Amino acid sequence: MLLRKLIFFIFIILPINLVFATNPYKTPISLSGTIMPAETLKIQASAGGRIIDLYIDENQQVTKGQLLLTLKNDSQKRKLELSRLQIQINENNVIDSKTQIEISTNNVEDLETNLKDIKRRLKEEQTLFEQGSSTRSQFDALQLQYSRGEVSLKNARLSLEKSKISVLKSQLTLERSKQELAMSEEALQDTELRAKIGGIITAKSYEEGEMISPGAVLFQIINVREVEIPILVEEGDLTMISEGQKVVFTTPSYRDIEFSGIVDRISWSADPETGRFPLYVKAKNPGLKLRAGMSAKVYLLRKN
Repeated sequence: MLLRKLIFFIFIILPINLVFATNPYKTPISLSGTIMPAETLKIQASAGGRIIDLYIDENQQVTKGQLLLTLKNDSQKRKLELSRLQIQINENNVIDSKTQIEISTNNVEDLETNLKDIKRRLKEEQTLFEQGSSTRSQFDALQLQYSRGEVSLKNARLSLEKSKISVLKSQLTLERSKQELAMSEEALQDTELRAKIGGIITAKSYEEGEMISPGAVLFQIINVREVEIPILVEEGDLTMISEGQKVVFTTPSYRDIEFSGIVDRISWSADPETGRFPLYVKAKNPGLKLRAGMSAKVYLLRKN
């Protein structure tokens, strides 16, 4: 019986006392959690196609912007070529419409000048007719010419308005074509997948030569330069904890090392299954020693 008490003191009581003796700022609360990446990003395919080049492997570290894979998508390339061709056609249509406006404008100006000249001559002819120096047939012929000039001018002005409308339509069509081209180029860029964050490749699901569909999850990138430790705490311990509070923690892999972190956030609602409150510790990962899935013993430090 004495031997059992001695063993309990040496292996249970003594280590706990030593822990708090080495760091007198630790609170009596010690919590357990599992180390998780601070950031996890699933890489999904925006476009479908066949993987022709895969530049990464499982557990490989990648940097932000690094090319991960390329897809073969001939239909998207053809669509892009058609969009570029349509832009050329629409640009030519805009040029032709503007040229037609210029022609119609010149035509209207010529007809206006001609009509003014006929009107002047008609007034002179009317004076001569009233004086008996001209015949009725001459006066009527000039009046008919003036009437026809008015009709021609009216038609020319209508043609000018139609040309202006045609230019507007051609410009709108050109803008739509440019938007379609931009979307086609963006879709083609989706055949080259790049890393949006730096981290480590995990859960790779496809290999070179395989066909993928839009939306397929190809792999994920985890950023473990910072880690997060989700923890559940009892209601009675909440008064001793606050956001921003410093913590230290250890893992079975590095029993002699204390890692530092802070309480990043505390949930306002309890977990429905356990009745305890989730809190999340954030910490740097020096030397990338900490890995996702490691268990951690977290010690809260006393508030200043």
